[in-house]
Amino acid sequence: MGKISVLRPRPADIHPLLVLDASHRVDCLILCLKCLERFTDITRFKRIHVLMQAGSEEHRVVASRFAARNRNVVVHQDPADETVLQGHAALNGIIAESRREVVVRVDADVFVTPRWLDHLVEAYRHHAHLDDLVLAAPLVPVSAAGRRVLGRFLRAAYPSERHMFSGPSLEHDWVYHRWIWEKIVRDELAKAWLSQSGPPYHYLDEAATHCAIFDRRLMDRVFPLPVTPVQGLPEREDEAVARAIEAGGLRVAVSGRSMVHHYSFPDCEDYLRGHVPLEAVWRYTEGLRDDPAGQEPQRVVPGRPALRLLASGGLHRVIRA
Repeated sequence: MGKISVLRPRPADIHPLLVLDASHRVDCLILCLKCLERFTDITRFKRIHVLMQAGSEEHRVVASRFAARNRNVVVHQDPADETVLQGHAALNGIIAESRREVVVRVDADVFVTPRWLDHLVEAYRHHAHLDDLVLAAPLVPVSAAGRRVLGRFLRAAYPSERHMFSGPSLEHDWVYHRWIWEKIVRDELAKAWLSQSGPPYHYLDEAATHCAIFDRRLMDRVFPLPVTPVQGLPEREDEAVARAIEAGGLRVAVSGRSMVHHYSFPDCEDYLRGHVPLEAVWRYTEGLRDDPAGQEPQRVVPGRPALRLLASGGLHRVIRA
């Protein structure tokens, strides 16, 4: 009897589109673009679409300079119309023209890390043959999916601080926002996570849309988005994705080998800026090389668990080689 083989595209053959939502504060947008250009070969994208909502003149200047530096960038400017759901018309048009393409979505308050695109494309390639797995994403600590994936690691590393990462809905959990960012910028949390010998992917039934890759398996279920408010339909793209995943019994793959950073949800941002300002995040990204974020973790031989002391005094369980 013949062997059935799954044919997957080669990573070198995958040249996605990038859709960047530039609707966040301008200092976040500047850092987002800085990390994107520093840690990415921009020419790997067929096209980069920057969605400009009704922002300030500073936003337009930053976006236009980014486009001037990179010939594959197109900037889309939404009209200032309160009756229209900002960004949806432009996004619908991009998706309608790109049904056969692979799309990467990044929010402007997301800061990518070394080799992020390599890992994201590999996650897509590895699952491209599965009809029920419609989205792949890196680990994003400030997201519901990210906190869920990190749960066991955090309980082992910080057993006396469980109250800091077991709070309410993450969109309103300002305690977690501050706590996890302090661990990231001061305690090398990303390095500790990526140094462990965990599974390459974690499979969830919830959306992870701050930084993600998908194709028409998701497009056909989510787009077009409504351009004006419609009762009973989600008004945000992430809500539409979440509804499609839940209704279809679909799955999302979160990479255990790559960590990308989302700064904050709107309700927590002002508080977070008072304790972990964007300048601290900027300095953290300045220190990133190929390690810690984005580097392929070393495979180790399972052995007796040991405990290692982190800089802040928390305990992190590791495996002796």
